[in-house]
Amino acid sequence: MADKQRLLVIYGALKYRGIYRSHQDFDDLAQQAMGWYAEAYRDFPGSPEKDQSSFSHYAFQRIDWHLKDRFKRQKVRANHQCLYLDAGLNGENASEWLIDSDCDAALIERAAAQQLWRRLWPYLTQKENSYLRCVIELGLNNKEIAKRWQTTPQAVSYVKKRVIQKARAIYSAPPNIA
Repeated sequence: MADKQRLLVIYGALKYRGIYRSHQDFDDLAQQAMGWYAEAYRDFPGSPEKDQSSFSHYAFQRIDWHLKDRFKRQKVRANHQCLYLDAGLNGENASEWLIDSDCDAALIERAAAQQLWRRLWPYLTQKENSYLRCVIELGLNNKEIAKRWQTTPQAVSYVKKRVIQKARAIYSAPPNIA
């Protein structure tokens, strides 16, 4: 594999994620990207030398996924130093659970989303429930949902807007005390 091609893939993936030489972590990320490139070389099904085009695409994608995952984890850590979940939504007697930053933030985020979905489910239409399933369980964005539903992203945005309106109405209403 030509050295120039390797650098094009590595720096191209960094640039694709908006990481330029002026970025404070550029050198560290470039070094990590080189390691991820080596892993892609090792794991590539087939011969990277014989199928350079496919390998370049494969390596670029692997580096991009690692970068995306890294930034996602950083964002979750920054936004979720402490997360309080209302245990009343879950039918528990405790008033709050404190989950600290040592826990897996993605798992916490998913659990909170599933709690929200369980509370909203009876009030939503089939289409709105389908939207939440696509977002929470499948992790799809509006564009991907539109493709799956064979409709426009604007139609999906409208469904999302209705879900948000219903969620706000439900969460702003006083709790039923029986």
